[in-house]
Parts: sequence; structure tokens; C-alpha cells
Amino acid sequence: MRATATSLRLRFCRATFSFVAMTAACSNQDAPSGEGAGGTTSAILGQPQGGAGETSVGSGGTSSESGGTVGSGGRRGTGGASSRGGSVSGTGGAAGAAGVASVGGAASGGGAVASTGSIQLRGNKILDTKGNAIVARGPEDVVASASQTKEIDQIAALGANAMRMLFTLDAANGMTPAGFDTLLASAVSHHMLVWISLYAWDSAHNYVISSALGGGNLYSLTAPAGTPACSGSAATSCYLAVWNRQWLKDLVNKYRSNIIIDAGQEFVQSGDASVEAARVAWSTAAKTNVQFFRSQGYTSPLEIMANFQGRDLYCIVEYGQAIRAVDTVSVNGEPQTMFGWQAYWGTTDKYYLSYQGALLLGSNQSITAVDAIHKFAATQTFPIEIGIDNYASDTNKDYQGEIDQAATDSMSWLWWSWTNGGVECPASGSTCQTYVTTSQNGFAGAKPLSN
Repeated sequence: MRATATSLRLRFCRATFSFVAMTAACSNQDAPSGEGAGGTTSAILGQPQGGAGETSVGSGGTSSESGGTVGSGGRRGTGGASSRGGSVSGTGGAAGAAGVASVGGAASGGGAVASTGSIQLRGNKILDTKGNAIVARGPEDVVASASQTKEIDQIAALGANAMRMLFTLDAANGMTPAGFDTLLASAVSHHMLVWISLYAWDSAHNYVISSALGGGNLYSLTAPAGTPACSGSAATSCYLAVWNRQWLKDLVNKYRSNIIIDAGQEFVQSGDASVEAARVAWSTAAKTNVQFFRSQGYTSPLEIMANFQGRDLYCIVEYGQAIRAVDTVSVNGEPQTMFGWQAYWGTTDKYYLSYQGALLLGSNQSITAVDAIHKFAATQTFPIEIGIDNYASDTNKDYQGEIDQAATDSMSWLWWSWTNGGVECPASGSTCQTYVTTSQNGFAGAKPLSN
């Protein structure tokens, strides 16, 4: 077992942002005017049918973006706003003044509208709007320009039916709601499933958000009531403050037939991430996030990434059902919350095999990520999206075994990451790139959504 959580973060951090790498809300000018006091939002969705309805995307510039760069190369978590976090606690309370939403309050207007045209979760499957099961396979991509539709075309041409878009908020990139709309429209035209995350990298300019996206300093936004004050050490609340903005609600509603919301990403908190207290903190934060998104009127499926920056599968097994129980949006009684697990267990010291083996199987037991996919991830009663990469300090050379087992068990997975016109494979190079993109168990064997 590693010495400290700090050393774990430094070694294994990947660049997205802490747990809530995506959350929502609190710019006064963007807050919805119809916040109800108290109560919860309950939406019962029916059998998937039809397509997504259209709504207008909020105003804000054109789809041309210029200037700036996205972070400094390499992996997620190597700088910028990543690897920030801390546990989130506290729920309840009515909507505050000036449109600042509280966790647990009812959203009676201004957000996405419950619709049978949404992606839905049934058992451990993700269904498209025609009711067909989706086995998602595709890359994660930081998007910072509307011109990246070319990348989406390349990804789709390889056969991928899914991707995670990390929406870059920084003013240096000048993104607008229209720019993100252009990217989502491109993915939808290729019948792809899209996970939406938020991302910021520009520490040199204090993480200033593009004015077209509502502006403000990311780590100085007003946190939703019931969550910690927004700061670099409580980034969860900061992302929640952004998800409340109307442009994001409009985009999610417009493309709800193809969207899953990343409501919690790669959880980080102070202290030892491997102990039970960390899993409890993660579970508390996850419940807070689910309640927050529903209070804001979002009815699309939510994904919560696991504890230990996504690597703790056991926490999902232990607390998954309890987290889903707070979700007020359901389909035939099934909560619309799923989970993400970064299967980055291929380190040469075999740390995760023994750490997770002891939790999943018992004292002194060991388990590979491949076996964990088959025996635990695939046997839950809710969907789990698997994260795979080819970094030596993560999945390493276990990527092929994980991809093959995921195919056998019809499990969805996303690859970190898409860069320079292809998938990133630092440990195995072209052999890995070829397998991920051209094998039948990789992108080439994926089936597009039937929407």
C-alpha cells in the first residue's frame, strides 16, 4: 500500500478535474427563475421512443474560436485544474436568493424537460431512444474549438460509437455555446453517444471562464447551498456552479437523445484514498451531486466516477445502490444513475490487484482488472462504464485483455485519450493503436446508435 494519498495523486492523477469534474451552477444571470423551495424533482420516464426534441441554445457568440491552447500536453491530472477536490457534504435547503440553487431543492423550470427521447438505463444496460442496448466504445477528447468536428469525423470513421467530450471553459480558447453545439451536432450526426464533462486548464489566467459561457473565475464562483465554498481545494462546488448555467441546460436538453452527464469525475479528497472513510466521503459527495443535478431539472442519465480517482471498483459495489436510491428520475422504477470505473490496474507493482482483491474477494486475495470486469463490473444491476488507457502507471499492457473481456461481457468503455489524430498509446505504440481502433473488440466492432 502506498504511503500517502498525496503520493498516489501525484503518481496516478490523470487530467480531468476532481470528482465532480462536472457539476453545475450559480451565476446569477444564468440561474433559472423558477426554483421551487424544498422538495425534490421527480421525473418518471417511459419506454424509449422517438428522437430528441429541439430547443434553442442560449446566446453567446459564434462558433469560431481562436487563441489559447488547452493545457500542456500529456495526461489528465498533470496540471491546471485537475487533481483538485475534497469531499462534498451537506444537502437540503431551499433555493437561495438571486437564483443560487440549493442541493435538494425542486427545479420547477429553466432546465431540461423529462422526455422519452432521452438515453435510458435499464438493468446494467444503456439504451438508445429506440430501446436498443448500446455497448459504447470510443475515446475521450478535450474539445476547445468548433473546428474539432474534423476529429469527430475521424473518430467515427474508425467505427467508434461513443466519446467523452471535455468542454474547455477557459477564456483563452474563446469557446461559446454555439461552438459546443456544433461539436455535439457532429457527434449526433454520426449516431454517437456522448459523455459531457467540464474542463479548465489556464492557471496563468486564474482559470477565467469565457464570457460567452457566463464568465467568472472558476474557483471563485458562488457554490450551491449545501456544498463547500468553491475553491481550488473544493473544485466540486465550482463545477456545480457552472452546470447551473442555462446554456448547458439547453445543450443537454437539445441533445438528450445522445447524452450522459458526467456528474462526478475521478474523486479526490485529502487523506488516504484507500480506506473506508474515503469511500464514505465519496458516497456522500455522489449523493449530493445526484440531488443537485436533479434539483436543477436535468433528467438525462448521470455517471458518477469511482473513488480513488476512478480506480476503486469496490466503492461502487459497496455503495452504488445507495447512491442510486437518491435519484428522483427513474425509468420503470430504475434510477437513472450509473457509474464509471477507471480500470488502471496494470501497474508493475500490482498494487491495485492486491488492494482491490482484498476488498472484493477477502483478506490476502488478489484480482486482475480482467477478472474484476467479469466477476464484479458486469454483474452489477446498473451500468458501469470502464476507463482504459496505455500508460505504464495505469492500465499499461493490460489494455487488450480488458478490451476483450469487456466485449465478452458487453461492457461499455472509453479510451484515454484522442490526440494528434489517433488514440494515445505511450506504452505500446502502434501495436496498441491498431488493436484499439481496428479490432472487432475495439472501435471497429462498435455499433452506432439506432436513433
